[in-house]
Amino acid sequence: MLDVKFIRENLELVEKSTKEKGYKIDVREILKLDDERKAILAEVEALRSRRNEIAAKMKGGKPETALIAEGKQIKTTLAEKEAELDKIEEACYNGLKRVPNVIFEDVPLGGEECSVEVKKWGENHTTGVDHLDYAVSRNWVDFERGAKVAGAKFYYLKDGLALLENALLQYGLSKVLEHGFTFMTVPDMVSSRVLEGCVFNPRTSDQSDEYYIEGEDLAMIATAEMPLTGYHMDEIIDEDKLPLMYAGYSACFRKEAGTYGKYTRGLFRVHQFNKLEMYVFCLPEQSKEMHDKILAIEEDIW
Repeated sequence: MLDVKFIRENLELVEKSTKEKGYKIDVREILKLDDERKAILAEVEALRSRRNEIAAKMKGGKPETALIAEGKQIKTTLAEKEAELDKIEEACYNGLKRVPNVIFEDVPLGGEECSVEVKKWGENHTTGVDHLDYAVSRNWVDFERGAKVAGAKFYYLKDGLALLENALLQYGLSKVLEHGFTFMTVPDMVSSRVLEGCVFNPRTSDQSDEYYIEGEDLAMIATAEMPLTGYHMDEIIDEDKLPLMYAGYSACFRKEAGTYGKYTRGLFRVHQFNKLEMYVFCLPEQSKEMHDKILAIEEDIW
């Protein structure tokens, strides 16, 4: 979530990024709500201060009738103002969490057709065998039995392909460790607070991609990014300790609720897979440098 102070100081930039990302959000209206919140907060704090003054005067003796009456009136008014403050604070929070992060200036705008080729290596092959046909012919993957035990988009990896996945994990892990990442296995479930905190809340109700645990405040993770985001939750990290670089390995669970994955064949857009995730806690001004570092490691692995 962007700090409201940052939004105020960079209003035009935030509005521009919000529009370019396709979000229909009135950022200025959110700032008006925050102004109202601050005004009501000032009233509440003044009432609380006066209440404390009256409480102090009423100790150790018989209080004046006027003081008792004022105390009662403050109690009533304060209850009303605190309820009003709670309501507007919730509205501000809900507004702020909808404001997207600012994008880098060099990010191309639009769909896949607007993508820009940054670099290339080697030659592109124009022919090949479909990955699913190749794996099935060698008895390395079984979608039919996966569907039998868990439904569509679940599968078994077997023999050579299962061994290859394990080998790729070990290879990738050795590479990220060379670059100073700390390896972690992570919980495969997170609370709704973590889910919301790392912005995996859908824009619309039909886009929810998480599997929720009925009767509990838990959801299966869609990526190790979720529990890694929550790792330092409610902590303050000294700047001189940054960046903190973690490599999280986990199973990932996704409904793939959107129609984009409905007709994707094979080992794409499946409901469960394993992944090694590079993750960095850093200062905002280190963000681009860390992004480039992660990209360079990925290129090295490839």
